[in-house]
Amino acid sequence: MTIFFRVDVAASLFAILAGALHIGAYWGFWWSVPETGTELFWRMGVSVAIMIALIIAVSVITSITDKTEMPTVDERESRIQFKAMRNMLYAYSGGLAIIFLEAFDGLTDPMALAHAVIGVFIGGEIIRLPSLWWYLRQPA
Repeated sequence: MTIFFRVDVAASLFAILAGALHIGAYWGFWWSVPETGTELFWRMGVSVAIMIALIIAVSVITSITDKTEMPTVDERESRIQFKAMRNMLYAYSGGLAIIFLEAFDGLTDPMALAHAVIGVFIGGEIIRLPSLWWYLRQPA
């Protein structure tokens, strides 16, 4: 596996974790529910900054520990990533279509709508990671 591929998988895992923390806070499992949109945006901004720092750390550690000469781009991994991204985008489009149907059906809580979008992003990443695993296991 190339370094880019490993960092990409780590980024997906960090995104799922950050999204789960926000959804868990909304459901009341920890912290408090954000009272305003500004508070939600600050929380999201801080979590994105932490994710970026973690991704940089993973990429530096991976590049230091990987002493073998791996190619920077692997054609098979690129095809696999595109197939997995296609599956993720199907999940995104279906989830957003459901959100739009609910929004025009009288959904009045903007926080519920914002957290539903976060949930769609989490769901898409959850679809993408097993797709990557499945396509990697297929013969070339």
